[in-house]
Amino acid sequence: MSPKHDNHAVIIKRPKKVKKGHHGGNWKVAYADFMTALMAFFLLLWILSGSNEEQLRGLADFFTPSEIPLVEINGIGMEIKAVQQPQSELTPEADSSPTGPDQIGLEDTDTAEARSGAVNPWLQLDKETTTPEEKGGATLSEQLEATRDRINESFEESPELAALSENLMVSLKENGMIVEIVDLGDRPMFRTGSADPSEALLSILGQLAPAISELPLEIRITGHTDARPFRSGSNYGNWELSADRANAMRRAMLSKGIAAGRIMSVAGVAAVDPLIEADPEDARNRRVTIELTAPASAQAE
Repeated sequence: MSPKHDNHAVIIKRPKKVKKGHHGGNWKVAYADFMTALMAFFLLLWILSGSNEEQLRGLADFFTPSEIPLVEINGIGMEIKAVQQPQSELTPEADSSPTGPDQIGLEDTDTAEARSGAVNPWLQLDKETTTPEEKGGATLSEQLEATRDRINESFEESPELAALSENLMVSLKENGMIVEIVDLGDRPMFRTGSADPSEALLSILGQLAPAISELPLEIRITGHTDARPFRSGSNYGNWELSADRANAMRRAMLSKGIAAGRIMSVAGVAAVDPLIEADPEDARNRRVTIELTAPASAQAE
């Protein structure tokens, strides 16, 4: 007899392999960190833009490193730590007799040189913007005298400007200078009844502008007229004319290189402040006054 065979089929089950994606959620964490840092950066810019000089100095002092580096030896290895020591915990010996570059006296904590770590950029900027008096240079009064003498000499030495020297009056005052550009009968600075500057006025201003630019002073411009009234029935009078001439002077000064931010005021006062009080209709009362004055903050110092 033939051997018996098992007729049952053999079934082999193979589990399906599920391919898993390689992209997880790590990018979300990195993106969130980036957005947080970006928000903090713009928040810092917003705070700085709305802070005054005193607040910026306080921020700079707060973030200036003032750690005292110490070295600790643990067994074989060496570990370096930066330990911040409050001023209240400093010993009297450290206060009175510093013995090294890492020991700072309390009287020097307000200066950049007395701090260990990065240099305070705000204090460095303050050093770079010190006044000439603090640097041992010429005082403001000496600068004003030198400028006045230089202006007068330039008009005397130039044949073209010598004829216009009588139209210019330069005088000194406390913390400033006054420049008067006046009309003469045969040499007007403006056309009659108009705010258009003459060539003579532009020539004078062209010589004055470089000297004015060098002085760190605020500028105030005032227009004046004589007491002669305009024709009756006109809505345009000496008040309007003096204001327009002062504004025309402002535009001319800007075209000569004077910074717009230095001009503090532009005004017209008609004939209420005559140069020649005995004769309000004198031609010399028609003038423009350029007043140069030190800022209030500099005067307070």
